[in-house]
Amino acid sequence: MNASERDLAARRRAAILTELGLHGSVRVPEIAARFGVSLVTARRDVAALAKQGKLQRVHGGGVLVPHEGDDGTRRGVIGMVIPSGHGYFQEILAGARHGARESGVRLVLATSYYDEAEELRIVERLRRARVDALVIATANPTDEHLPSWFDTMEKPVVLVERQCDARSIDYVRSEHEVGVEVALDHLARQGHARVALAVRETTPTSIRLIDGFETVLGRREGIDAPFPPIRFASADDAPAQRNSDLESVLDRCESTGTTAVIVHSDHDAVAFLGLALDRGLRVPEDLSIVAYDDVMASLGSVALTAVAPPKFDVGRLAVSIAARRAGSGKRDATQRIRLIPRLVRRRSTAPPAAAAASRPSSA
Repeated sequence: MNASERDLAARRRAAILTELGLHGSVRVPEIAARFGVSLVTARRDVAALAKQGKLQRVHGGGVLVPHEGDDGTRRGVIGMVIPSGHGYFQEILAGARHGARESGVRLVLATSYYDEAEELRIVERLRRARVDALVIATANPTDEHLPSWFDTMEKPVVLVERQCDARSIDYVRSEHEVGVEVALDHLARQGHARVALAVRETTPTSIRLIDGFETVLGRREGIDAPFPPIRFASADDAPAQRNSDLESVLDRCESTGTTAVIVHSDHDAVAFLGLALDRGLRVPEDLSIVAYDDVMASLGSVALTAVAPPKFDVGRLAVSIAARRAGSGKRDATQRIRLIPRLVRRRSTAPPAAAAASRPSSA
C-alpha cells in the first residue's frame, strides 16, 4: 500500500468510526456501497479497526465497543470534528471524552485532516444524523471568518482552540498570548536579557505567540529580543528547510549574544535542541530552550522546560458547554473562554553564564 492508498484508508476508516458512533453499528455491504470499495476492502477496514480496539466485530460488520460506565442512559449526541487525532489534539480529545461522561452524552469523533472539503462532508454527515450539538476545531483556523456551512447549522456549535469574535458563538481556547508571557517571566527571573522566539509558520498558535511576545517585550524593561520572531518551515512539508531555518536561528543567537529561545512546536524544539548540541553548545549552560505545547518536550536528550496549554480542560469544557446548549433548548449568554497555559520546569533552562557568575557564593 503506497502513501496515497494509506491516506485514503485512514480517511475511510475515520468516516466508518463516525457512522459507528452515530448508529452503534456498521455493516460491510453498506461500507462498500458508501465508499465505492469492494467487500474485501470493507472487511479489511472492519478488521483493522477491530484490531485497534475501536469496534467489536460481529457477523457482517461491527458494533460499538462497550465502555465502563456506558449504561445506556445517554442524553444526547455531540459531534466533534478535529483536524488531527494525534499530537496536540490527542489530549484535547481525552478531555472531550471526560466531558461527555460528565454530561451524560455520547461523543462522536471525526477527523478533517485540515481539509476544508472533508470538513464540509463530515459536517453534512453529522447534520443528517441529527447530532444535538457540534464541537469543532475548524480546518481553516481564521479568527475573522467561519466556514460557509456555519450559516445553515441549526444546532449549537462550540469552537475549540479557535475563536470568532465577529459572531455570537461559544469558544474555548488556550490563551497562547499569555502562554508566551509565562515563558518570558520564567526566563526573566533567571536573568536572561536577550530572548528569541522561533515558531512553525503553519500553525494558528504561532500568530498568537508572536502577538503575545511582541506585546510583552514592548511594555517590559530588562528583557529584549535582539531580532524579530522567526517563522520556520514545517518538517512535514520540508524537513531539510526546517533544519536550515533552525540553524539560522542558532546563527543569530550566537552573533547577538541571545541566551534563551522559545520554540514552537515542541517537536521542533527537540530538533532545535539536537542542532544546538551538534554545534557543541551546552543546554542550558550556553543556551536555554523553552518548548511550547508540551506534547513530547520531556523526551528530548535534555528534558525541555515547556509551556503546557491546558489541552485536557479545553476539550472537557467545550463538550460540557455543547451538552448544556443542546439540553437547555434556549439561548443563554455567549461563552468565550480562554484558559491560561502553565510552565513545566525541566532541565533545559538555567541562568545565563554571566548572571550565574555574578551571583554571590553560598559559601
